[in-house]
Amino acid sequence: MPLSVDIERSGTRPFPPGTVQLEDLTDQRQHGRVILQPVPSDDPNDPLNWSRSRKNANFALVCFYALIVYAIIDIGTVVYGQVHEELGFSFEELNQSFAVSTAGLAIGGILFIPFAFKFGRRPVYLLSIIIMVGTTIWQARMRTLGDLFGFNIVSGLAGSITETICALTMADLFFVHQRGSRTNILTIMICTGTYLAPVAAGYSAASQGWRWIWWWSSILAGVTLLLFAFCYEETVYTPMVRGDIPDDIDGIEQNRKSKITSADTLATEQSNTLADIPLKSYWQRMSLFTTASGGSSALFIHIYRPFLILFTFPGVAFVALVHGSQLAWLAILLNVQAIYFTLPPYNFSSSGVGLLNIPTFIGSILGGFFGGQLSDYSIQWLARRNGGVYEPEMRLWLALPSVVIIPAGYFMFGLSGMPWYIPAVGLGIFGFGSTALSNVVVVYLLDSYRDVIGDASIGVVVVRNAFGTLTAMCLSPWIAKMGLYNMIALSGCLCIAVTLLTVPMIIWGRRCREWTAARYLAMA
Repeated sequence: MPLSVDIERSGTRPFPPGTVQLEDLTDQRQHGRVILQPVPSDDPNDPLNWSRSRKNANFALVCFYALIVYAIIDIGTVVYGQVHEELGFSFEELNQSFAVSTAGLAIGGILFIPFAFKFGRRPVYLLSIIIMVGTTIWQARMRTLGDLFGFNIVSGLAGSITETICALTMADLFFVHQRGSRTNILTIMICTGTYLAPVAAGYSAASQGWRWIWWWSSILAGVTLLLFAFCYEETVYTPMVRGDIPDDIDGIEQNRKSKITSADTLATEQSNTLADIPLKSYWQRMSLFTTASGGSSALFIHIYRPFLILFTFPGVAFVALVHGSQLAWLAILLNVQAIYFTLPPYNFSSSGVGLLNIPTFIGSILGGFFGGQLSDYSIQWLARRNGGVYEPEMRLWLALPSVVIIPAGYFMFGLSGMPWYIPAVGLGIFGFGSTALSNVVVVYLLDSYRDVIGDASIGVVVVRNAFGTLTAMCLSPWIAKMGLYNMIALSGCLCIAVTLLTVPMIIWGRRCREWTAARYLAMA
């Protein structure tokens, strides 16, 4: 298991988790002006050593998977009107079904992700997709309220692994200075599933009927299953360590007393792998299971550890609150959009409601580049000004504009009472700020606690989808009690308060990582 506390070049005082020497022009392990972090092994089967095309092909499948999952979860909102007319479900029941789906998203990771540690990423991806194929067929044949709620809880459980396992796959494949741009690519695909898929679903429902949006989903999920079955390679890497035994006791004693004086020495000591290991064959790479060491305890530990990390690592709690709250605001916007824009004075059709996702999508794409590629460039520039040392909090500077942008778009959508294009612009502004903020804080988490990112991500996802579930469940009575205008005003103020947490994390984030360093090492 890699040691995640790096060592300063000027001495032996350890860096806190996440702080790394990112630039050193005299170093041999540099990529341009950037040191590769984490330092790859000498094994050609290490995913960090794969060719760029091989990495990108694997990651492209992950992105397509994320698109399909988010499309299946979100397209149902655009046909609320048609389902209401044909099957008689009330809008409150339809909102509750959305809440059930997000509840599945919240708890499913606890059930499935431990198996991704024990048996590899590949079988968990495949199981998730198989369930998605089944649930979309179920939804296409829906007749009763039980079908509606059953489909949503099962599809939520199956899709719950998406955020966590995609983060694990990125950590398996890419270096620190590449993660922001890859997160942006993944975000674009998620936004396509969340915002553009409902547009296509709206037109499909208008021309073919609402059931066909689920038949098309089952076809696409089936294609995804075939692609993963025959093309997706396992990214879990288990190093083959060579045991070199000194000839005498003096050699052992000398080795014990020697000090590691640089991050590179540390990497060299721990990358004692065989340089002549042959590449795995195609069928070896397509193996269904890649079993890790440890028995049932290795599974059990990943059930309770996410909550231990969530409540004892301030940085993880920060990401959970900030990233999680974005789903709450988005759930409000999507549900208000799905219901109120079908009523006077707007009277939008299902395709018209779907088209309202386009400005959100455009804003999200632009926000993704701001919090992704620009984030990668900015940390290299800031690290250069910091003697080549990278601090994860350097990413958070690009989150500050979102403190203003997100509430501005949110209020423009919900408080304007203006013609449809004013709320549409508000959706675009919200999409920009929300996606930029989420990109930044997610990569901040990945950079800070890479060796426990799976468990940390589960905790974040539980909080995130708990926010979405509670919001969807409470939205109808909340609006009935306060009115739409006052509900938007209050939730917008909560949005401002949560996003402002970025400021103290920029100031005290490193101290928090120093405080949790020993606990982190014990878990890594």
